Amino acid sequence: LNLMLHVALCLNVQTKCNTIQSLTGESCTDPVITPSAYTTSDAVISSESVFIVELSLTCANGAQSVTLYADVNGRQFPVTRGQDVGKYQVSWSMPHKQAASGTYQVKFFDEESYSALRKAQRNNEDVNAIQPLFSVNIDHRGAWSGPWVSTEVVAALIGILVYYLAFSAKSTIQA
Repeated sequence: LNLMLHVALCLNVQTKCNTIQSLTGESCTDPVITPSAYTTSDAVISSESVFIVELSLTCANGAQSVTLYADVNGRQFPVTRGQDVGKYQVSWSMPHKQAASGTYQVKFFDEESYSALRKAQRNNEDVNAIQPLFSVNIDHRGAWSGPWVSTEVVAALIGILVYYLAFSAKSTIQA
């Protein structure tokens, strides 16, 4: 309803309207973010590496219901809005072998820039020309997949060594 009123006002009054805000979100100017991130560090108990980015967003224009999308290495994900005002979260996963250690750049787009990004992708244009609203770098140390030799193998080798030493000692005593 707000969108229709805004469009009707723009058309009837014939004034220049710089932005049309959508029903689902507002546009954000001069964003200030406080990010935190989590990545999987143990590959023994999971089949994929999980990445989670949580952030607090404050806009200079006071926008509180900004719809965001995230882009990581060409893959887009919706960003969920938390119950608290200005809290957002995005998460994704990938197989451990594909989740190399290093820095991952997560680009966040509002609806307008996300639409431009998707259009550039469809038309095979340069997506790097589309500027994100902001971006966050995540350091992923890689996932530990356990010791190189399993504990069962180590226990078996120790057992064989103890048996050999005991058998050798017995042979020496009997000789």
